[in-house]
Amino acid sequence: MTFQDEIAAFFDSYIDAFARWDADAVCDLWEPVGLFPSPGGNFAMDRQTFRGHCATLMDFYRQQGVVRPVGELLSTAELFPHVAEARMAYRMKGEGAETVAEWEHVYLLRRTDRWRVTLTIADGEMAAWAARGAQP
Repeated sequence: MTFQDEIAAFFDSYIDAFARWDADAVCDLWEPVGLFPSPGGNFAMDRQTFRGHCATLMDFYRQQGVVRPVGELLSTAELFPHVAEARMAYRMKGEGAETVAEWEHVYLLRRTDRWRVTLTIADGEMAAWAARGAQP
């Protein structure tokens, strides 16, 4: 499997976990401590805290009318051996397949036993929800 295939497969699993509303599966695709730079300040979450964050985020998505997340891998690059950057485009689909919200995310991933997210920059998502008058 090529590097590109590995990253694409990783994000297929990531989107599938969100589509199943499976906070444990999403959490397992992250390093034990995830980093989150944001416009309001940087922070980190350990796995247990992040699992709760995922569950809260999934509840927020459902409250906004999201029934299915759709993601597209826009680009990826191997920065160093076993370290990758990826840019994803997300569309949150509602009941009638209408787009509820859309944004881009940037991720840094590291491969140990498998690929896992180390860091994400979610400014695009925060802006998309703010434009709708909602704050996750």
